[in-house]
Formats: sequence, structure tokens, C-alpha cells
Amino acid sequence: MIKYNKAEKSDERERLPVSAVKQYAYCKRRFALMFIDGEWGENYKIIEGDILHEKVDDPFFSEKRKDIYYSRSVPVFSDKLNLYGVADVIEFFRDDEKGVKIDAYSGLWSINPIEYKNGKPEKSNADNLQLCAVALCLEEMFSDKSDNKNKIEINSGEIYYGKIRKRVKVELTGELKSQVKIIVADINELLDKHIIPPKPENQNCSLCSLSQICMPSVFDEKDTNNKRINKLLNQKERSSDA
Repeated sequence: MIKYNKAEKSDERERLPVSAVKQYAYCKRRFALMFIDGEWGENYKIIEGDILHEKVDDPFFSEKRKDIYYSRSVPVFSDKLNLYGVADVIEFFRDDEKGVKIDAYSGLWSINPIEYKNGKPEKSNADNLQLCAVALCLEEMFSDKSDNKNKIEINSGEIYYGKIRKRVKVELTGELKSQVKIIVADINELLDKHIIPPKPENQNCSLCSLSQICMPSVFDEKDTNNKRINKLLNQKERSSDA
């Protein structure tokens, strides 16, 4: 078992999922349609992502290999940012100089958060911001609130991209952490105003699951997305029956 600070009761505002940081960074309009209007769409990219996450979504899984301890589907939260979510995988590396304690294992362990994404690295930086939000939650969870000298800092993490089948290291700089905090503040302001923003310029909407809701006159419902969804679902069903 891993010891960390318990979540405290926040203000009356409902906690935001860490995924909201990515949604807002990728497209403010898409975020507002989801979190204000309650819209949800599904396309083949989401189905592929769900299938990929089935491999790591096991909150009861933990494993130790030499000086690395693995834990999957770890709940995370931040009282300061009012965030919550689940870290796909956390690798704990033995580190005698700094880190956190793990029950049943001696020494200290540094934290390497890993997120799983179906596609490939994007120019929007949205995936990096979500990973950084997870890291900020973990820093708060494991830091000693009564001792500023025992503050945990996570300076890097990794994202596994299914399309290229490799991990990409992300430097979690002070600038990136500041961006996350600014985005959370902007999200709360948008939610308070209850306004759906216009589509950002130069936004790539062709693979968005809400494209037909956002701009129904532009995207025809008879596109190939539905065919690809049905194909993936049939493959998933056959795999389950095997």
C-alpha cells in the first residue's frame, strides 16, 4: 500500500476531472459542449482508446520488478486545483535521496506518471498538459503539508502512444505547471459564465467526436466514422467471446 494525503472537502464547486484540462487545451468549444451542454459523441478514435485502456485499467494491479514498483489505475486528486482523476500507470523508482515511502518496501521511491493515448503526439500540447495535471495531483498527494522541506516534485513523466507503440518522455517544467493552473482558472471562469465559445481558428475538426453536434451542416452523418465504430465494436465483441 502507498501512503498519501487524504482528500479534504473542497468548496461548493464540483471537482473537475483532469481530462478537462486536455479537452479545454485542445478546443474550448468542444470542452464547453461537453461540460456545459452535457454533449457526448463517439467516434472510432474513442473506441480505439477504450480498447487500449482496457490493458491498463486495473486498480488492483501492482507489481515489483527489482527497483521498480508498478501501480495501475491510481486515483489522484488536488484540493488546491479542485481536480480528480486516475493515473493510468505510475512507476516508482527506488531513490535513496528523495521520494515517497511504499509499505512493505524499504527506502524511498521517485514517481514517474505514465498516461496511455491511442494516437500519436499532437501539436496542441494537450496530452502533455493532462499528464502535468496528473503530476500536480500526485505532488500534492505525497507532499508533507506540514513541512515545506519535504515537498515532492515530479519533473518528468511519459505518454505511451498506441499508434507509434512507444513512450514519449515529457519534461514537466515550471512553465508547463503554470499553464495547467492558468487553464484550470480559465475553465472555472468559463463554467461560471456558462457560455459556449466559437470554434477556434485553424482547429482540425475532422476527427472530433462532437463534429456533427458542433457543426451539423458541415459534417454529414453518413461519413465513415460510423462504419469504423461498428467494425471496432465487432472486433472487440469477437475478442471477448474467444
